[in-house]
Amino acid sequence: MSLEAVKEQLQQKFHSAVVSVDQLRPPEGLRTGFDVIDDFLLWKGFPKGDLSLLHGQPGTGATSLFISTMKEVHKQSKWAAWINSDWELLPSHLAKRGIDLKKLLVVKKPQEESQLFWILQELISSSLFEIVGCHLREGLLKVHQLQKLKKLARTHKVSLVLMSSAKQWLNNPLFSLIIECGRDFLTIRRALHRPTPFSFSGGMIHADFVFELTKSTRALLR
Repeated sequence: MSLEAVKEQLQQKFHSAVVSVDQLRPPEGLRTGFDVIDDFLLWKGFPKGDLSLLHGQPGTGATSLFISTMKEVHKQSKWAAWINSDWELLPSHLAKRGIDLKKLLVVKKPQEESQLFWILQELISSSLFEIVGCHLREGLLKVHQLQKLKKLARTHKVSLVLMSSAKQWLNNPLFSLIIECGRDFLTIRRALHRPTPFSFSGGMIHADFVFELTKSTRALLR
């Protein structure tokens, strides 16, 4: 059998399964608003329908990155949600950062730690939010609970972003995206089909926050 004949047979056999390069689409994501991050990631931001981890101490850029992503979500007139804990989002600061408070649900800190898992399930299952975030202390969620949240996020196409300084999560394969936040550098530790670790200056994340803080200080001095 000639090569052309084999080629024709294969084309007929796999015709329905073959797509052109133009038809291939990367997985969906939510832009962070920082080009160096969005251009590197295949999702062009935080993955939708999956789990992301921002690992670091308070003040290292994790919250600023989440707030910037919420701002991008609000530009599309869509909703975001956050659960308060020891890490709180203050309305006054959010308003200065251009966040549409009418499209943000902030849940007060749960009275009992066991309530966090239930609240996350409810927020994700509602299908009202593009992105849901909270701070995760060590031992607060079990692996099987994270697995269930990942499945729910995939079903409802929600980006679940958890922030933690607990080392136990830093190499957990349940997180499709892991960004380690430091004062000087941010490092992408895990990302789909991308060579990691990938580090970049943390100054770009903090710059906007410092600018807002400077404006507030000036206003107080007047």
